[in-house]
Amino acid sequence: MKTILKSHGLWDLVEHGFNASDPKKEKEIEETKVAEKSAMAELLMKDARALGLIQSAVSDQLFPRIVNEETSKGAWDILKLEFRGDKQVRNVKLQGLRREFEYTRMKDSESLSVYLARLFDILNHMKSYGEELSRERVVQKLLFSLPKSYDSICSVIENSKDLEILEIQEVVASLKSFELRLDRHNENSTERAFTSLNIEEKNSKSGASSGDQKLQKNWKSNDGNKTACKHCEKLHFSKCWFEGKPKCKGCGKFGHMLRECHGNKNVQKLNYANQVEETGILFYACNAVTDVKENHSWYIDSGCSNHMTGDESLLVNIQRNLTSKVKMGTGEIVPVAGKGTLVIKTKLGKKHIQEVMLVPGLEENLLNVGQMMEHGYYLVFGENMMFSTYNDATSDLALKASVTHCLQTWHKRLGHSNERSIKLLEDQGMVHGLPHLEQISVVCEGCMLGKQHRDSFPLESTWRATSPLELVHTDICGPMKTESISGNRYFLLFTDDCTRISWVYFIINKSSALKCFKKFKAMTELQSGYKIKGLRSDRGGEFLSNEFNKFCDEFGIQRQLTIAYSLSKMELLRERTGQ
Repeated sequence: MKTILKSHGLWDLVEHGFNASDPKKEKEIEETKVAEKSAMAELLMKDARALGLIQSAVSDQLFPRIVNEETSKGAWDILKLEFRGDKQVRNVKLQGLRREFEYTRMKDSESLSVYLARLFDILNHMKSYGEELSRERVVQKLLFSLPKSYDSICSVIENSKDLEILEIQEVVASLKSFELRLDRHNENSTERAFTSLNIEEKNSKSGASSGDQKLQKNWKSNDGNKTACKHCEKLHFSKCWFEGKPKCKGCGKFGHMLRECHGNKNVQKLNYANQVEETGILFYACNAVTDVKENHSWYIDSGCSNHMTGDESLLVNIQRNLTSKVKMGTGEIVPVAGKGTLVIKTKLGKKHIQEVMLVPGLEENLLNVGQMMEHGYYLVFGENMMFSTYNDATSDLALKASVTHCLQTWHKRLGHSNERSIKLLEDQGMVHGLPHLEQISVVCEGCMLGKQHRDSFPLESTWRATSPLELVHTDICGPMKTESISGNRYFLLFTDDCTRISWVYFIINKSSALKCFKKFKAMTELQSGYKIKGLRSDRGGEFLSNEFNKFCDEFGIQRQLTIAYSLSKMELLRERTGQ
């Protein structure tokens, strides 16, 4: 944004400001000459143009914060204070950037371009907060933060160049050319990994001497400087010896015909086969693989905040929807790539360690002590050793069983028979295998529950109202599966105990019970001339609310609440509602 304002010639106006609303300046503008007035108007126009550029560059979230500013300097100061902060905030951010700058190093698996982008990004942030490092300091940091493979070029630059006047671009260009050389060597080493070797195998005569073989071997050692003959297709320096001589169709050699061939005399014609020069090809390959460090060791760490690993292949069921960050030992803050489960094979089967964070760039695997103990593991620390056990890791190796003969067990086996009958079976020997049982009185819970009974309800109520509205029964039925036209799913029923007259109100929810009761009370009392004296209902929340109790107390209505899980007091309403 600063570059855009400079390109339009507006940066000085934004940086130093121009207060167009100052009345003193307006008075001065009126008193000056026409030329000065036009200059002031031009400044006002530039300030408005700069303000428009700033407003058009910010996002929709930031625009409301500067919309009320009338000058470009005011809007710029608001953005500057928000993103750069005051002096104390800038010092805190600069301290973190200095620490990150000091600890940053180029990784072995990282390219030079990626590392330079990361390093210059830190420098740009430091510059935006008001601290710009010297050229010599940046060059020194760039040279000693490179990995071991760049030691040779770094040594050459340090010994042959003056670091005080050396430009950063020169160092970057030298390092990039050296990186290309390293990449080219790596490609050549890969190409040399696959090599083929041709071995020529020729059938020689049985009478060939070792001297001829040695001569032939020495002769072939200089094949690189020979040319192939068009006549015999062999390699030699001088004119071909066999040029102009016939070639035998039997053995394929020059100097004689087929009828003069000595090798054809002792061979039958049917079994004849031409001698063919065979060339065997042997292929061998060597695969050059970079040594990759596979770290399957886990360290029990009481200082780390969570289980962590940098190897994604060790985890299963990885969840990627995490926004956590981890601060490394170097001070670098790395976002967590996910959280998964570690599966460990033991003698007692597979064990799962949950909630293991995947932190890219972490070289070691860490297990948190507190987190393991939360998941049921026990850690025992001793002298130069540590044992880890799991509460479910025990297995039964040997079991001992004993049978206890008691009266209660045989009481259940014999269908909950009484004690005297069981004792009679024992004394008479009527059951095979029945041991001697001690006469101990035991209360069987099943027998107690099975032999209990409840008295039946009386056929007629012991008391009945003698005047209308002396006792009113009420209950709510619902919710119904199908709504009414008005959207009601409940109905409230009122039944007079004396006359057995019932009133039905349709309601949307149970909370409307008090409203309907007020309407019912006003209507019945006005038409009948009687007062409601008692109200019988169940213990539903709609009838036990504070508002309902307060209304009944206000008009002296006596409440009668039925016993829970008992239908004797509500049988009148059950008949009416069909429940």
